[in-house]
Amino acid sequence: MIASRLTAVLAFGLLLVWCRPMQAQTGGELESYQRRLERLFERLDRNGDRRLTPSEVQGHPYLQRHFQRLDRQGRGYLVPGDLTPANPAAYGERARQFFTAADRNGNGVIDHQEADGYPWLERRFNAIDSNGDGGISREELMNLRRRQAGGS
Repeated sequence: MIASRLTAVLAFGLLLVWCRPMQAQTGGELESYQRRLERLFERLDRNGDRRLTPSEVQGHPYLQRHFQRLDRQGRGYLVPGDLTPANPAAYGERARQFFTAADRNGNGVIDHQEADGYPWLERRFNAIDSNGDGGISREELMNLRRRQAGGS
């Protein structure tokens, strides 16, 4: 149960990292993110060999679905470094693509209807919509990422 929740946090965290506009992350944000990934990895690595095999990620939908993509070297297992984005320079482009796809009417805000199809966004909509205006701006999404990383 704990590992399943941590996997959901990992998936959400990776999505937010990839959706973050091109901005330098502070050292503290990166350290916090790396510590959370390391703790998750250790909990999932049942045999302690510092490798996650397909059997160890069973029951963790995100890792099951993306195992081959994350295993960039085709080894058949994941190491902690495989859980970090391969190309940090792509953050801005991924953010633009995500926000453009989610903001279907192009008004610069993701409303409740547009959040349909993004379960993690639907579940956290009110928490992310910090000003309570019924929409999530790119800035509000970035603020969520900062809060989760332990930033201000």
